[in-house]
Amino acid sequence: MKKAVLVTGASSGIGAATAMEFSQNGYFVFLMGRNRERLEQIAIKCRAGASILSCDLTDVAAVEKRLEEIKSHKLYKLEALINNAGIYEPGGTTESTIESWQRHFEVNILAPVRITKSLIPYFLEHQGGSIVNISSTLGLKPTAQTAGYSASKAALINWTYSLALELGPSKIRVNCICPGLVDTPIHSFHSQPDDIRNKALSSLAGMQPLGRIGTSSEIAKSIYFLASENSAWTTGAILSVDGGINIT
Repeated sequence: MKKAVLVTGASSGIGAATAMEFSQNGYFVFLMGRNRERLEQIAIKCRAGASILSCDLTDVAAVEKRLEEIKSHKLYKLEALINNAGIYEPGGTTESTIESWQRHFEVNILAPVRITKSLIPYFLEHQGGSIVNISSTLGLKPTAQTAGYSASKAALINWTYSLALELGPSKIRVNCICPGLVDTPIHSFHSQPDDIRNKALSSLAGMQPLGRIGTSSEIAKSIYFLASENSAWTTGAILSVDGGINIT
């Protein structure tokens, strides 16, 4: 059976770059996300093959139906799960609504938990697997006006530790990446005209000791490292890939 990976939030940004990174390393890629048109565009770039699993991660029944497609596949063996999908809505505790907090926790932590719980029996049956959760440096060190997002990403980090302890004896590894500022569609400046975008990038550059924000492909390479046999003796790791912003 050919090795495969499931990437959530695969239609753009870090998820899309991660899908292509795994494909370049010979993995068949299951692409999960809401925007089917963009998923189709990413699938074309996955030369090792890809399958589109279009669904909203908050639709529990739809997600489970898609996961059953993976578990029943006879040609591909799922070896890695990348819980990448996430949302960001700015706001402090006073300004943000309870509905915003619910959205953050529903997408950023509960969806990964549901997907992972559904796939654990599969990994146990196949005697191993690798899970990489995508958190944020804000989950380690929050800033003002990011309350709901930072809290949900902190929960994802803590759950990574718990899950690594639970699944380690079964040879299932669980690790976490904490990206810093990365040029992806989650930031409003990403889709702005070049002059506005470049001005924003320039103003943000000095926040990192390395003097620039990151790229999706840089995060994707780190995700591949933690998911693949390149890190076979690593579990419960929380890796900051952030240009050093977490130590400022």
